[in-house]
Amino acid sequence: MNGIKNNSVFSIIILQIFLVAKATETINTLIPSSCSPFGDSPGVHQLNVSGVGFFDVLCDSQLAGPGWIVIQQRVGGNEDFNRDSATYRNGFGSFESDFFLGLEKIHRITSLQRYELYIHLVDEDGRTYNARYDDFKISDKDNGYALSLGKFSGTIPDAMRSGEFSRFPTNMESPWWYHTHIDCNLNVPYWRRPFWMSISLREVKMLIRPKGSDEEVSN
Repeated sequence: MNGIKNNSVFSIIILQIFLVAKATETINTLIPSSCSPFGDSPGVHQLNVSGVGFFDVLCDSQLAGPGWIVIQQRVGGNEDFNRDSATYRNGFGSFESDFFLGLEKIHRITSLQRYELYIHLVDEDGRTYNARYDDFKISDKDNGYALSLGKFSGTIPDAMRSGEFSRFPTNMESPWWYHTHIDCNLNVPYWRRPFWMSISLREVKMLIRPKGSDEEVSN
């Protein structure tokens, strides 16, 4: 009798493990790896991305159509962007104001499929501009989170091109991709003003989404 009872308990444990595994698999399947499934529902949502697991992102559907992940935001001026490389790797700030999502998360997201980058810029006089790159990604940590952009379009000159294929620096204040010179830096402190070419900026948002989404970006 004890043998039968023990076998029954073992079977129940195995069944419970199986059900937990199936439930976990279902959750992993249901939680997306981009903001695209959330469509016109902006705000904070949870993603599940291979290599980093579950984490929150800010989705945007107002600036350039639905399905965008905001990876960097400068709208309040109350977050210090003069951070070390480890902090940039992990991410920092608040979705309610200024933040940087994190190099490792951005790498993992953009390694899943082709992504486009859309940058919303507002100068000190309130004029708005945009820049768009059709094949945005950054490499892994071992390769220095190097920048790739793809083709450019927008209402402002292509200032990020000077930093393409460069590593994300680990030895400079407010780091940004560059080679021998910098045509833009969207991470500098507000007292120095983020800039794009000669334009000083009071607001910046960098957004990404899978390339080929149904909605076109409106300039």
